[in-house]
Amino acid sequence: MDGNKQGSALRPGERFRNCRVLLAALVALLVSFPFLEDVARPLVLMLPIAAVFLAGVIAVDSGHLHMRRAYLFAAIQVGLSAVSLALRQFQTAYLVAVALALIATAALILFTTYCVLHYVLRARVITRDQIYAGICMYLMLGFAFGALFYLVNILDPNSFATNIEPGPVRDTPDLMYFSFVTLATLGYGDITPRTNIARSLAVLEALAGMLYIAIFMARLVSMRSSNTDAD
Repeated sequence: MDGNKQGSALRPGERFRNCRVLLAALVALLVSFPFLEDVARPLVLMLPIAAVFLAGVIAVDSGHLHMRRAYLFAAIQVGLSAVSLALRQFQTAYLVAVALALIATAALILFTTYCVLHYVLRARVITRDQIYAGICMYLMLGFAFGALFYLVNILDPNSFATNIEPGPVRDTPDLMYFSFVTLATLGYGDITPRTNIARSLAVLEALAGMLYIAIFMARLVSMRSSNTDAD
């Protein structure tokens, strides 16, 4: 009886922490990313990334301190991206600004992932919103590794090889696509890591994706099923 009262007391708050909207925004960003790269430089895409991941911190109601930190990461990310766009490509200052912008991007994504994880772990009753949050975290892993792959490619342009048949070839391969293909362990082979750092990151992402689904998401779904049976 007490457990039911507790569960019913928590559920009204779900509408203020609705991770379905965050999940929809992440999926929309993921689907549109390759098309946006065709019409804009990757640095321009820092703006929608910053907006979506700031929304993630808001969605889980992380508190004023975490919001200030998220705004700081986003401001650094957008500011460095703007500086990079104002510089001439392949200059030393440009490469430094881009590398720092990508580090800030990865930091913002990982911080948002931490906030969402904290939201899931502090819940005493697992609801559908926590399941949505868990899926969001899986997608966030893909975006975080994607930013790291872009960073590695900036530091060493020979980090990845593109094995594509005839057609226009991009200066920079679609490493966000490569990140999610690696996360899902599909391995199409159209983009191949060549350096030790790139290969190590790819292995870590593949392992993280498998372990996350097998352990964390399976545990969340199991807890959700137990709550439903108890109700």
